Order: sequence, then C-alpha cells, then structure tokens
Amino acid sequence: MPKTRQSSNLAAEYYVASLLFRLGYVVTVTFGNTKEIDLMVYDPETQKTVTIDVKGLKNKTNWIMPKNPSERPDHFYVLVTFKNRFIDLDKIPEVYTLPSEQIRKLWVDWAGKGEQRAIKYRDLREHPEFKGKDGMKLLFQR
Repeated sequence: MPKTRQSSNLAAEYYVASLLFRLGYVVTVTFGNTKEIDLMVYDPETQKTVTIDVKGLKNKTNWIMPKNPSERPDHFYVLVTFKNRFIDLDKIPEVYTLPSEQIRKLWVDWAGKGEQRAIKYRDLREHPEFKGKDGMKLLFQR
C-alpha cells in the first residue's frame, strides 16, 4: 500500500463520489493538489449544482479545515473517517456532510498549529443530522 500523505484524501473523494452516484446524482471529480472544490454534484431532479470539499481522515481525531472556508449556500464540506481501519476494505467509513455555513460553528483551534482550525471527530458524533445518508440529503434541500 502506498504511504502517500494524500491517500486518505483521494480515497475519501472517490468514496464520496461513489455514494453520490449511487444516490442518483451526477458527479464530476476535479483534479489538482491545492483545490477548494473536489466534487461538483448535479441533481437531475432539481437541476441544481453544488460543490463539495472532501476531507479524509484515516483515524478518529481531527479534520484540518481551511483558514478561510468558503461559506456559500451551494458549497459543502464532506468529512470522511476511516476509523483507524483504512486498509480494511470490509469496514465502512463514516461520512458527515456539513453546509459550509456550519463550519465556523464547529471548528476549534488545532493544538500547537497557530491559526489552523480543525473539526473534532468526537464533536461531530453529537450531530447525527450530518451523518450518512441523512447528511447527504442536505445537499439539495434548500
């Protein structure tokens, strides 16, 4: 297995894209190293498009967030944790979908990293409205 730093992020992006395809959306994966938009998602039913920034996490600690997160009604952050089971393909990752306007309400200072912010896994567990399929319904509810 490659030991690249980005492996959990790439795996998370493609995992989320797969879930969205399975829910009937049209998904475009964007490419690049430093990008704010990982996925563009179109809903054929509502004819609306949203953008997603996916953050992958191999363990159950903190997702590092951008210093200046995009806060638009059509932009979302999807946070994926592989729960310390990244190489165990039989384990299902947890997925949380957050409207971009919620990010600043949930983030905390990331210890020892200056102005860097993070969202704690244990804090998100207190928000079942963002988890799994229910969370993904937030993409086109507005």
